[in-house]
Amino acid sequence: MGNEATWADSTNDEAVRVLTTDDGSKTLYLPGMDETYHSTHGAITESRHVYIRHGLDCWLRENPGAAEVRVFEMGLGTGTNALLAMDWSEETGCRVAFYSVEKFPLAKPVMQVYWGDTVYAERSEALHGADWEQWTEIPMANGVFRLFKHRSDIQSAEIPAAMDVVFWDAFGPKKQTGVWREALFRPIYDSLDARGLLVTYSSAGEVKRALKGVGFALEKLDGPPFKRHMLRARKG
Repeated sequence: MGNEATWADSTNDEAVRVLTTDDGSKTLYLPGMDETYHSTHGAITESRHVYIRHGLDCWLRENPGAAEVRVFEMGLGTGTNALLAMDWSEETGCRVAFYSVEKFPLAKPVMQVYWGDTVYAERSEALHGADWEQWTEIPMANGVFRLFKHRSDIQSAEIPAAMDVVFWDAFGPKKQTGVWREALFRPIYDSLDARGLLVTYSSAGEVKRALKGVGFALEKLDGPPFKRHMLRARKG
């Protein structure tokens, strides 16, 4: 990959590398896990496909004229999904209340390098610089984006009620088996609005079984480039 850099992430004291993916956007590679934060075939392409197109767009089609959507994200990470949700709010005029749980926040200098030469640099500063455990509004030309960052392990996190759309964007089940279990999906299912939905890039067998086990009805959809399938889940 081109444009590769290395630094130490002060949050977890592990060296990480930034890689340029096939669509020109970036991702991070964690040597200790041998895992990237996004698809190397296109980080932003993957996020738009899974979380915007099959998440927010789908929800708005089914709730035309809605004034606000309540989003719960498992793993803030680089902020890619949140930044794309800001774009979506500007384009649609629908307000977004975005609640994200993150146990290991990426260090601010890392994110300054990561987003520094992109159109998202200023919003990334606002996103990653926002205070934890309180609602913050990120300024935008159109639409409204309110952010709540909850620093917690997902297993003990506070789950807000009446969520509309869930972005389940943890590392893959082969790398983080503990965050793809029924025990964690159950409170998500219980807190989801009756018309809400959950989207994730993973369509692994154990993920499908865990989601079905708590009552979700699953839709297997075409995945982003070089990935056959993804999942959208609804209350059964």
